[in-house]
Formats: sequence, C-alpha cells, structure tokens
Amino acid sequence: MALFRKRSPYEKLARLLNQIPNGFPHTKDGIHLRVLEWIFTPEEAEIACKMKLIKEPVEKIARRLKMSIEKLKEKIEIMREKGQIRYSDTENGRIYGLMPFVVGIYEEQIHRIDAEFSALMEEYFEKTRGDVFFSDPPAIHKIIPVRSTIKTDLAIHTRNEAEKLLMNAKSWGVRDCICRKQQILLDNACEYPLSVCIMFSGDEDKDYNECHDTRAITKEEALNVLKSAQEAGLIHSTANISEGQSYICNCCTCCCGVMGALIKYDQPNAFVKSDFLLQIEEESCTGCGTCLDRCQFDALEIIDGVCTVNKRCVGCGVCAMVCPEEAMSLVPKKEKDISKPPKNLNFWMIKKAIKRKVNLLKFL
Repeated sequence: MALFRKRSPYEKLARLLNQIPNGFPHTKDGIHLRVLEWIFTPEEAEIACKMKLIKEPVEKIARRLKMSIEKLKEKIEIMREKGQIRYSDTENGRIYGLMPFVVGIYEEQIHRIDAEFSALMEEYFEKTRGDVFFSDPPAIHKIIPVRSTIKTDLAIHTRNEAEKLLMNAKSWGVRDCICRKQQILLDNACEYPLSVCIMFSGDEDKDYNECHDTRAITKEEALNVLKSAQEAGLIHSTANISEGQSYICNCCTCCCGVMGALIKYDQPNAFVKSDFLLQIEEESCTGCGTCLDRCQFDALEIIDGVCTVNKRCVGCGVCAMVCPEEAMSLVPKKEKDISKPPKNLNFWMIKKAIKRKVNLLKFL
C-alpha cells in the first residue's frame, strides 16, 4: 500500500468529505485514501478541498486557490469530465461545486470504473460496512412500491409513485447501474439488466448526453425502462426526500450498496421502507411459491400451504406482481408507522448534519 504523508492532499480531502453530512468513513489501513488516489490526482484533490457544496463560478474558487482563472478553468473542466465535482450551466456561465462521496463522486465514476477501482471499492465497502452512509438517519434512499400492486381503491400520494415522478419531469436519461457494473468487473455478474438507472429533471433543456454515459431518452422510453425493471424483479428506490428527486434506481440486493447493506452489513437504516405493507389473502393463496424467488429479502415463506410474510418485508410489491391468484397486494401502514422524509435535499443535509454533529455552514 502506498504511504501517505500526514498532510497529503488525499488526507485533507478525506477529512473534508467526512465532514459533509453524507460522510466518508475512514479505514485504519488507508483504503479510503487509495480510493481517492484512484479518482483524483494530487492537484485535483487540492482543488476539491477549496470547493463548497454550493456551486460557484470559477472566479471565486480561483481566488481561494490563489490560481489564475484561465488555469483553473482548464483543470476544473477536466475534473467535471471525470465526475469529481458537480456543475450547472446558468445565464452567467458554468458554476461548480463539491459533491459528497455517496451519493455523488462514486456514482459519477460510472464512465471510468475498471477492475482496479471495482476491487478497491469492494474492499472499502467491506471494511467500512456502510458506517456513516447508512447508520445515521435520515436514510439516503427510500423504497418506491410497484404501483400496480397497491389496492386499487386507495388514494396514493405522489411521493409513492415512480410513474408520476417521470410523468412530471421534462427531460429524461438512462445509464448503467454502477453497482452492477462494479460486480461485473469483479466477475460477480447477476441476472438483472444493467442499463436501468433513470435520471430525470424539471428542466426542459437538460442535456443528459453530457452526463458521463447517460443517454438522453423520451418520457415513453423512461416509462418503458421502469416497466422492464419491474418485470425483471428489481426494486425501485429514490432519494429519501419529499420533493426534488432526480433519479430512480432499480436495485438488487446482490449488487446494490444500499439494498445489500441490510443483508451483508446488518444496516437496518440503510434505506426507508415504503409506506405500505404486504397483505396476503389466505383464502386465495394456494401456496404455489411463485412469489418466493421474486423476494430479494427472504421475507416470504410457505407455512401450512399458505404464503406468509415476515418483518424483513420492505413493501416494494415486487412479489405481488407474479402472484397467479392475485392473493397479494400492498396496503397503507398506519400513519404513526410511516417515515416522513425531509422536504428536500437541503433539509435532508441539515438533518444529517445535526445527527452527525458536523458543521454544514462551512460548506456553504
């Protein structure tokens, strides 16, 4: 393992990323530094250390770095292309900001990931066991149930409908799942489809073709990707906020860092379960077991010829889709059992910062 000086750019960046509400767990053997070394050059790490979560014009960042604007523009555009930082285009020009490690820098390596980085991340996740990412509420992700499995006489809130999130957007994109791609590179490929991560925006002019291997698609194509994911048995999830979502992940527990954390690392707070419970009509259930293979959480079993559900159920509805007797459906939880997410990403960051006792103001 490479040796790092105490004040190396990677140590400084690692400390900075861990002070962001999302966190960036450290390891005793320095694997977290090796991860950053793969993603950033030393100079890029130094530049990132001078950036804020709030996006700024390059002129402001250049002043803090005491670097010429022209030189920084060249370097920061390379960092943007490498998926190290966030950016937006405004009427006054492009602005740039620091990204959390998850969800953020890691996911944006989708166009660069190789076997070496895959192995590094696998070791990193194993040694940190999702610490900080998943142990401190609020959770990063929440489950969105399959709409067709919810009892038809129920009024459903917008936040529970993946289809509505896509219908209300104005631009759409699709990209490969980095979790599944990482496992493919480690020769641990699963049976689920790869290109199922859906991006969407309320901005009509959003050009997803500029977003690192994200392919711009139409609304109809986005809905078809969602349907295909449902049919394959994947679990819908999105940011754990009430409004302002920009993506829908279609996850499997065998590859997904968030879903897998519940099983692999015993992290019950990895994500928020949906607002629904699985209901089984015993009179209709024949105990055929068709649903068992669809459940990725081992939440179903056949007892005395009837399917039963245990506390591991997340309320995704994936199993109910294939019940030949239509004996399964989702029903709402009691109001007191529903986890109400933060209003938007800003409120999520504030709540996470308070829980972790980190100073969010230094990044604004």
